[in-house]
Amino acid sequence: MSPRVFKEGELVFWFHSHDVLWEHRASIHVGKGSQNDANDAKIWLEPQIEIAREGRTLSRTELNQSLQIIKQNLGRIMEAWNAHKRKAH
Repeated sequence: MSPRVFKEGELVFWFHSHDVLWEHRASIHVGKGSQNDANDAKIWLEPQIEIAREGRTLSRTELNQSLQIIKQNLGRIMEAWNAHKRKAH
């Protein structure tokens, strides 16, 4: 299961369960209107916020907006990541 963390306008922020189980760095995916792993952007959350994959769903403006939203909500996102990771293991 890949849970939605939150939605801001048309932007959907979600975790990919594969990432939670197999990667050592926290990340979040960002799509427009829905969750689509093949096309959505992936953003590393640690050790710093950076783009892992730009994807094909978001324009450059939307991607930059997503990064700002992630920065503003990082504490909340990391809490959700850690809670989801505990459930997944």
